[in-house]
Amino acid sequence: MSFSVDLVSEDSFYENITLGVTRVLESDPRITNVVVERRLPCDRLAISNWEQRHSTVLPEDLRNFYASSDGFQLTWNYKYSGKYSADEVLPVGSIRVNSLSELCLSPALKDLLDFSLARQNAGSRPLLNTKSKVFELDTCRNIGKVCLISTNGTWSIWLATREGAWGWLADSFTHYFRMGIVHLGLPGWQAAFSNLPLIPWAEQLFLLLAPHLLEKTETENNTIAIGNETGLNHIDPNIFKMSARHHKATRQINQ
Repeated sequence: MSFSVDLVSEDSFYENITLGVTRVLESDPRITNVVVERRLPCDRLAISNWEQRHSTVLPEDLRNFYASSDGFQLTWNYKYSGKYSADEVLPVGSIRVNSLSELCLSPALKDLLDFSLARQNAGSRPLLNTKSKVFELDTCRNIGKVCLISTNGTWSIWLATREGAWGWLADSFTHYFRMGIVHLGLPGWQAAFSNLPLIPWAEQLFLLLAPHLLEKTETENNTIAIGNETGLNHIDPNIFKMSARHHKATRQINQ
């Protein structure tokens, strides 16, 4: 994929960052109401103020993302045949990135982290110290929180469940965002990717719509590799460098 990012239209911007997944979803007759919210970018001053307030510097790809769009939300519904009635529609899919103002350490997340760290259960977990910074990137339905964590200048993204378990998700925002696209925003995809239990009804949706995503294999390094990703291209992080001024101008024209 190659283009001049300053000349990218708003339509092309969303087409690129979603890897064309909206077309994939809309091609399934069981899926309806596929909606991508279009948001204005954060200005550089707002981003700098956020970094000063939290005494940290955002990862470059996430910083560029917020300079192109103040968060992200893609949703879709699932249509199924009711046993005694006509088709029913259920809100199912969601790919979300909190807005910059929502990228914070909420009291609920603090309690969740304290609870999980107090548990003595085995399993992977991030290395946290007194200087670690943990921000809420997304709410993972009723499973837990998606945490953006900085420790000693290194960023990573983890799922912290309500039960106190941790699941590694990505070492960069670009990787995490792409995995959300690959998993179509299915409920609890973060738990599936982290090899943590899925709630039964979410597992049924995986089996119906994307059974290959539940196929995991062990790699040589004893890490879990997600199965087939056929049909989805790798995301180009340069799309997040789209000119904020051009993005705003395009939005005003479209309105």
